[in-house]
Amino acid sequence: MKNDLHIERLRSLLNLLENNFTKPLSSSEVAAATFYSYRNINRIFRAVFHKSIGRYIKELLLQEAARQLAYSDKAITDIAFELNYSDLQAFNKAFRREFACSPSQFRQQDEKNMKAWINAKLPEEIKELDRLTYSIESLPPTRILYLTHYGNYNSQGINDCWEALLEYAHQQKLLKDETRYLGELMDDDEIVKDENCRYNAAITLPQEAVFEPTGFFNTKTIASGQYVCITHQGDRNKLDTVYEQIFLHWIVKNEFEIADKPFLEFYLNDEADTSTNDLLTEIYVPVASSKL
Repeated sequence: MKNDLHIERLRSLLNLLENNFTKPLSSSEVAAATFYSYRNINRIFRAVFHKSIGRYIKELLLQEAARQLAYSDKAITDIAFELNYSDLQAFNKAFRREFACSPSQFRQQDEKNMKAWINAKLPEEIKELDRLTYSIESLPPTRILYLTHYGNYNSQGINDCWEALLEYAHQQKLLKDETRYLGELMDDDEIVKDENCRYNAAITLPQEAVFEPTGFFNTKTIASGQYVCITHQGDRNKLDTVYEQIFLHWIVKNEFEIADKPFLEFYLNDEADTSTNDLLTEIYVPVASSKL
């Protein structure tokens, strides 16, 4: 269908932007990926996402800058240079416009907030940390079919995303007894704007399966890696509490180093036929294998 072709081209553009935003991207590269002129695809992009391609790239760059400020010791000048800003002044101006503070203030504020949060939480919750049990799991290369939701991780839109994915998978006869259901949390919602946070609703596919997705559906292989697996029983709307425990455990116990990769959530049973108290979710925290 003609509409499917437009969606395919828009999806190609999103993949191009998200995989190449740290290097200069020419209008000819965008045109080659979408088979539209830059002018026309930018019009379509703006209509769908309410921002220009250029603005979206700038947001991705600044979110990467914020991530590096929060999680690395890189000099601010090095971060600005690596992200292709013309000079430090231009970087500071753009960062301040996005986050309402300078890069140095952001880094200092993040450190202060973290210390305050730790000091507030540890006295009352440190005893709970010993109750957090986990296993170390080696995840093999895992091929998935997925649909991306852009927005807050607690949004109703994620449920809509799952409904669309499962309906599509059912139509394509992809749901098997061995199929696993998972969510891939691509972004840090403390840094990335809610509207840009990416959540992939996904099902596993056999590695050998021959399947070409259409529309906004996509396939990829999650690379093999080491994970800390924590099993949560109960309301999935309360997973934030579990994540808080995980990070507290990491800070206090110092037993593993969290890797800069997406967290995974494997859903072991279905909300449609399982009581809320009996829902089982496995949280996979990516870790550096050398630290285990």
